[in-house]
Amino acid sequence: MSRIIFVTVGSTGFDQIISLVTSTPFLQLLISQGFAKLVVQYGKSRNSFIKMQNNFINEIEIIGYDYKPSLREDMKIADLIISHAGSGSILEILRLYKPLIVVANENLMDNHQIELAIELQSKGYLVYSSISNLLETLKTFNYKNLIPFPQPNDTLFANILNEEMNVDI
Repeated sequence: MSRIIFVTVGSTGFDQIISLVTSTPFLQLLISQGFAKLVVQYGKSRNSFIKMQNNFINEIEIIGYDYKPSLREDMKIADLIISHAGSGSILEILRLYKPLIVVANENLMDNHQIELAIELQSKGYLVYSSISNLLETLKTFNYKNLIPFPQPNDTLFANILNEEMNVDI
């Protein structure tokens, strides 16, 4: 069975990660790990994606697009996801119980995305990597060590509201 890796950068550009995941060393590593398909949601980094030299046309299928109304289907079929550190993307991926490597775009904002990624890594839900460390992270990544993300508690908000309003159910 061929493996699929999905990379998402969200609504912004993230040229560094797009250039890395379409580079020869990265593609060679994917092929060596049994990946047959790379799907890239490149956002505003279209030029970085187009610059890719695909010498691996017979060895790995590469598909890219800027935006879709939903990335859920690409996430569901992926065997591994590499994502920017947006909280919405992270939570959606974790709720699908997909192995996740998070790479923060350090050019975008202060460190709240990095802090979130590091905190979730400390709980064992995902692996955080920098751009400079991503190849090594992928080489050593063991998704079997990840802890499944807990299901949301749908009654938590209602319970807090009832308690604050002194409502007894």
